[in-house]
Amino acid sequence: MRKIILALFISFPVAQFNYSGEINPHVMTRTSNNTQINLPYRIVSLNLGMTMGKVDFKMATALEHRNSPSESAFDIREAYFAYYPNWGEVKVGKQIHAWGAADGNNPTDNINAYDYYYLFDGGTGKKVGNFSFSSKLYYESFQLEGILTPKHEINRFPYGEKDYPLSIPEKPTIEYPVENDLEIGFRVQTTIGESDLGLSIINGNDRSPSVLSANVTVQDGVPPVINKLNLGYRSTTMWGLDLVTFFGDFTIRMESAFFLTKTPLLKLKVFLAPLDLYEYQEEINYFQSVLQVEYSTPSDITLSFQLINNQLNNQSYEWYHTYSNELVKFTKMDFQPGMGTPFAMLSDKALLISSTGVLMDDHLEINGNIMMNLDDKGQMIGMKIGYSPLINWKIEAGITMFSGDENNPENKFTRMEDFSNSTLGLVYNF
Repeated sequence: MRKIILALFISFPVAQFNYSGEINPHVMTRTSNNTQINLPYRIVSLNLGMTMGKVDFKMATALEHRNSPSESAFDIREAYFAYYPNWGEVKVGKQIHAWGAADGNNPTDNINAYDYYYLFDGGTGKKVGNFSFSSKLYYESFQLEGILTPKHEINRFPYGEKDYPLSIPEKPTIEYPVENDLEIGFRVQTTIGESDLGLSIINGNDRSPSVLSANVTVQDGVPPVINKLNLGYRSTTMWGLDLVTFFGDFTIRMESAFFLTKTPLLKLKVFLAPLDLYEYQEEINYFQSVLQVEYSTPSDITLSFQLINNQLNNQSYEWYHTYSNELVKFTKMDFQPGMGTPFAMLSDKALLISSTGVLMDDHLEINGNIMMNLDDKGQMIGMKIGYSPLINWKIEAGITMFSGDENNPENKFTRMEDFSNSTLGLVYNF
């Protein structure tokens, strides 16, 4: 018996553990009056991993912190098992997925919801992990990926944050939660010559709420009065296309997505519904695209240009009384995309220009970026400098400035002017 146990122990693969992370305390100060901007940020990030044969376990955690008053919250951003057979990979657990070809602004990347506290972060930092099952199959030059998400995940918005100009005053009540949580995504990638091509489709629910019904007072000879708007989530299907190709020293990234979104049929208990309830049914299709051009200079300076477009193609709607099904002529609700790139919240058309360079044997890193609103007046200009005096240590300083239209106080960039800020922080990687 001891020999059998010993043989099993020897034959069982030995687990290998790894970890990495960073500690990043920093302070953000408003440039207009030097007061501190008190928003949560990830002061500590820790990634853990365990490998045993063809099986991995990976976890990404973060400690989210506010400087004043000092308070912290622990967040498990990812925690999943991964199995790597010869034909591909299988993952199950809380994951953050990455689809698309562009850097940071991806119309086709909609498996995960977004965290709007980290809207201006790059990569996966602005995403919310969700529980999902995913699998990839590699066949010759093709890569096929399927993702199944059993639970609807919503965007995280700043509510009641006085230091964030685009904050929503209070968290809304969702009168109509999603009834069909199941979401499915499928993507196929292949290589054609020197180009990478991807096609994708997602069938799911919006990450942001919208109006599904309203309580309205209707009287003869008097305009209708909307007493309350009731929120829920539209059903949305996305078809996506992404492409990466090369022309000499230039890298071209293109990405586009077509969305069809519509209000789900509400399963109401008619005899319990209020008499002044009117349902709002709408069907909308819209289009988002990103064109990115990158160029690396001989001195290792990378320049990137992104053209972002958000276009509403068609919107049909109708209001009808819940009891009588009588159609009524009420006002059309303003449309906000519930899926797609989060930068659509700021502008329908924008140009992003960014540059990155390193000097002094990689001890000094300089980043600059400009976002110009092509749909209206407004721009954002930012710059960050990082200096590494020692291995794994870096001092960072940055500034971000917003300017809008002084004649239009509702312009998003005008509202963000008070958010112009400077940051100073310390980064330790391990």
